[in-house]
Amino acid sequence: MKKKLKSLSLLGVITLLSLGSSSVYAESVTEATYEKAIDPSGIVIFAEAKYPGPGTYYEPYQTTREKSTDFSMEVSNTGGGTTSVTRTVSIRKFANVTIGGETELKIMAQKVKASLDVNAGVDSTKSVSITWSIPAKSVYTIKAGSVVVKTSGYIERANSSGVVVSSTYNSGNWTTSEFSDSIFVRKL
Repeated sequence: MKKKLKSLSLLGVITLLSLGSSSVYAESVTEATYEKAIDPSGIVIFAEAKYPGPGTYYEPYQTTREKSTDFSMEVSNTGGGTTSVTRTVSIRKFANVTIGGETELKIMAQKVKASLDVNAGVDSTKSVSITWSIPAKSVYTIKAGSVVVKTSGYIERANSSGVVVSSTYNSGNWTTSEFSDSIFVRKL
């Protein structure tokens, strides 16, 4: 049973329930949807709807993105003009989730807005040909790899009213976009 209440004081509900009051009157807080439920001890409680409907959701606690370098070397250009350096490099691709599999990983990736480039449980390499431009009379470090997303939080399941019925801690990490960098070291 859903009710729209103008406000709800948790302390007020607990007080009224413990006093055996049969009605609850609330005033002056923002409007929210609450679902009436009875816990195992027989006490009537009200749970706030967190989500728009039934399903599995991800509530991140912490998310980071960092570059993982799979290839690095120093290159010198002793000539008078810019030159190109091309290398075929192996870039590691992986996707892991602590609890669950493909479904949980996709929900996590969607929530933190980070694309997946492989399926859950995959750990492989991909060969990529990359070209760097090196300016005249200079030394550069060239690098390539993938951006790795790491996230931790809670996989939450909601009932038809959008009320959370279970919450499980989970974490995942996966490679997303590739990168290539050239970093100036010194002039020759």
